[in-house]
Amino acid sequence: MEDYDVFNEMQNLQTKKTIVVVEDDENFVIQNLLDLPSVEIIPIRFNYDLSGFSKDYVEKTKKLFVYYYNEDNTYQNELLRLKKHFVHYQRRPVFAYIPNEDKYANLIKMLTDIDIKCIFDKKQVIYDINRKLIFIDSDGTLKKSDGTISKRLKKSILENKKIGNRIIICTSRPRYQTIGVMKEVGADSIIVSSNGSEIYDNSNNKIIFNSFVDKDLVIKLVKYAYSKDIRLVLTMEDYDYVIGINASNRKISVYNYSYNMNRVHKPIFFNIEKLTNCNIKQCMFIDGKIDEIYKIKDILSKKDKIYIVDEISADSLSAEKWFSIASLNCSKGNALMIVSKYLNIPIENTIAIGNDKNDISMFEVAGLSVAVANASKDIKSKVDHITLSNDADGVATFLETLVDCTRYDMN
Repeated sequence: MEDYDVFNEMQNLQTKKTIVVVEDDENFVIQNLLDLPSVEIIPIRFNYDLSGFSKDYVEKTKKLFVYYYNEDNTYQNELLRLKKHFVHYQRRPVFAYIPNEDKYANLIKMLTDIDIKCIFDKKQVIYDINRKLIFIDSDGTLKKSDGTISKRLKKSILENKKIGNRIIICTSRPRYQTIGVMKEVGADSIIVSSNGSEIYDNSNNKIIFNSFVDKDLVIKLVKYAYSKDIRLVLTMEDYDYVIGINASNRKISVYNYSYNMNRVHKPIFFNIEKLTNCNIKQCMFIDGKIDEIYKIKDILSKKDKIYIVDEISADSLSAEKWFSIASLNCSKGNALMIVSKYLNIPIENTIAIGNDKNDISMFEVAGLSVAVANASKDIKSKVDHITLSNDADGVATFLETLVDCTRYDMN
């Protein structure tokens, strides 16, 4: 069975998960692995005689590329064949399902030698195939209106992690606050902060992605905010800064400031000229002077090369209104696509859960979009599913349904 299409041999299957399956259970393959849009199946057979398979199975698998394992070949030569088909031709599987039996010992060792993970349990195969990447907004979604997070929600996140789902906190908050939420709920160490301006792996202290606002624009925004006496929050590295004034020389300055009003830091003043040396991920106008907020937002919306993260909600009862400015390639939706590729989880297996306008970009690209019931009517019209409100544990309710959603009944 070496006479197959060279073009198909060389195809790069990066858009799909490729898995290798020893055909010990054809019902398992038919019911759970065939016809999945995000999975490419490569059966391993040990001879060319198909009389041991049902006609239905042969018909449904004849379109697949099949690897015929040669038990009579030397170990080294068969290893080279495996490497050619699964590495050189860029079909590298994310894992191989093989029963943990003595007759497969050499095959298991060969696959391990070329860094292909072997899974021996069918239930684990299902978990890995159906593994979800779940982006969850924080304020108004994960958190209740009083800012608390329920024990039920923390438990539902833990149960999802046990079956392989990746839970990512994705928020407009800066890195240091997002890390706090991540740790409190027990979510994945990868976090998305500042509306997608940064993707950070906290466990490895690694920045996966970041992008910055043009420095000349930042200085103009600072001067404008100062002239109108409206608050402008600048997110740099792992801190927030807001507009201030240095009383000694009356020059425009900024000072270190926590977005959480209960955690104000000691002011550290420096002149605006020093902003040219700073990388700023996000600029947020936030103030009770609503007319001024809408006015500057309207002006900025006409500019190119910036991304306006619209967080002005007509339903909000807050006395303040706000919106954010980021570079053009920043959004929660863009972050979801980057993390999906980074973790090798197909976009079809992604879920976005949120409640506000800054969540729309991830709703638009996720495989499944979910809004909590406290979201506005406009937001709820843009999603596939609506769960209960944040105060009624809507996120926990939804996550609990995922734990039992397997396509294969092992009982």
